[in-house]
Amino acid sequence: MQKRITRRDFIIKTSHLLGLSGLTGSGTFFQSCKLKKEFTILIKNAQVVDILKNKLIFTDIGITGNIIKTMGKISESRAEVVIEAKGKFIIPGLIDMHVHFTDQAFSELFLSNGVTSVRDLGNETSFILSLRDKINSGKLEGPSIYASGPIINNRKIPYGASFYTIVVKNEEEARRVIRSLAEKKVDWIKIYMTLPGKLVRTIIMEAQKNNLPVAGHLRKTDARFAAKCGIKTLEHTTGIAEALLGKKDFVDAPPLQTISDRVWLHVDKTKYNSLIELLVKKEVYILANLTVFEILASPPEKIKDVSDVKLMPPHFIKKWKNFIYYRKKNPENWKMTKNRIEEFLLLFKNKGGKILAGTDTPWPLLIPGISLHRELELLVEAGLSSQEALLAATFYPAEALGQMKNIGTIEEGKRADLIILKKNPLHNISNTKNIEITIKDGKIIHRKEQLPRIPNRYMPSYFK
Repeated sequence: MQKRITRRDFIIKTSHLLGLSGLTGSGTFFQSCKLKKEFTILIKNAQVVDILKNKLIFTDIGITGNIIKTMGKISESRAEVVIEAKGKFIIPGLIDMHVHFTDQAFSELFLSNGVTSVRDLGNETSFILSLRDKINSGKLEGPSIYASGPIINNRKIPYGASFYTIVVKNEEEARRVIRSLAEKKVDWIKIYMTLPGKLVRTIIMEAQKNNLPVAGHLRKTDARFAAKCGIKTLEHTTGIAEALLGKKDFVDAPPLQTISDRVWLHVDKTKYNSLIELLVKKEVYILANLTVFEILASPPEKIKDVSDVKLMPPHFIKKWKNFIYYRKKNPENWKMTKNRIEEFLLLFKNKGGKILAGTDTPWPLLIPGISLHRELELLVEAGLSSQEALLAATFYPAEALGQMKNIGTIEEGKRADLIILKKNPLHNISNTKNIEITIKDGKIIHRKEQLPRIPNRYMPSYFK
């Protein structure tokens, strides 16, 4: 027999059952009973956002352990915990496809903002693989991590990435590095900006032999060449402008600048269609990362006013302040660059191209979890519909990760990674921020009204 209980009673009685911690918040009614039932969690009267069909499905959702077991009409008597979701909207857990998970404490920010999976594209290998495995085994709470470990380049770049760069000078070194990373069980390979075409091709071929997809932050090698070699994702839209140049009769940004603020200003638009056709044919995903370009194109007074900065550890804030001073250069170039990128992305999408949502957090002023919601807003501002923006943070990432059996949509048999929203995100993409509850691996995580500052306890070695 079930009885109605207070939120405090619910937390006390079910925390040991569900492995919950730090639950706060209000707005959803819960019920609990002591007897073990068929479902660990039952979400009643849900409005599931069918992102593929752009419609709502009215259903109950029965979760057993960490799996969505049943969708349909379900009696409350079959569940240990019941969440009444009448008037709420359910979407799959969000996936940030470009992060640098340099601090274990980011987990709380990711989960409380509905980010249940991330792709880490550059980190200390032992740190990120250990963190990934601890989260996957249930020893730690956090988003599922798909990691590349280091980045691979032919030299070290004098910025933060140099701490986790592996340098390769020839094809044999490149092959040896890929085999070594495969043995360490990385999930991706990440190549970097000054690699010449010969090494790009060698790395992609060796990665394919080891069933590892390749992501590229390109500059020296362009997207056309990389696509023909078999690259899977283009990060920050890099390499695209380089493939669209006619005669290079301008002075580009310095070769060690990670993203050029000039190359997009000189593209030949008549080349758009042929490049897009190739990228779509080769099934190359483009990660837009408009959040980075928005900050680069913003005046200093705007980017100083980021209230969520206070959530970050002091060592990040110090580095970010230095960045604000540095990035006073060429804001108009960055604004024009952002506009050109948006124009290309819209054409790419309209011709069947698939766009991924990713933030590069903790790139300056981009807070883990929070920044992904801004990325979705920027995709809509660029011309995508709310449905298409949601696809960029759920279905397409799951597809690119090879995880369609587990995540990306809300279906029976998939992992119980989902978000309960107060408002419909199909009406307004900003409604993804109106989170009431995140469920990750079948565990309930309440969105806290105000998160505390992340402590320094997990500071990686290169910040010390």
